[in-house]
Amino acid sequence: MSKINVLIVEDDIVTAMDVEHELIQAGYNVSVAVSESQAFRIAEKCRPQLAVVDINLNPGDGRVVAKALNRNYDTAVLFATAQCEDVEDLKGAGAMACLAKPYEPEAVVTALRQVRRMSEGRDARLQAGVISLKAW
Repeated sequence: MSKINVLIVEDDIVTAMDVEHELIQAGYNVSVAVSESQAFRIAEKCRPQLAVVDINLNPGDGRVVAKALNRNYDTAVLFATAQCEDVEDLKGAGAMACLAKPYEPEAVVTALRQVRRMSEGRDARLQAGVISLKAW
């Protein structure tokens, strides 16, 4: 069975590296982008099934990235950001759930598994700190 491709889109390189390490340990193929434009270039090559996207990118906007990944590759997206407060604004922004910062890198692994289950139409009980953005 082939590994699942995950794209991390995070402009804080330390956070990106910590999350990358945890996802690799969990058995995923991981690519990292630090900007909106880099995310598009990398996604074209790796065609991610899952993505972890920060909303506030410098430069760029994670909502634009999430919508494009979802539309172009049917990627199930998890926002990992400090911008989880306005849930209504984030619904329809391309992500299935939002993990609020600050978070521990290992929390991303669990949240991403839950997003994958949601994308497959299976029940996913969300861990504390994860907010569903999926319209049921």
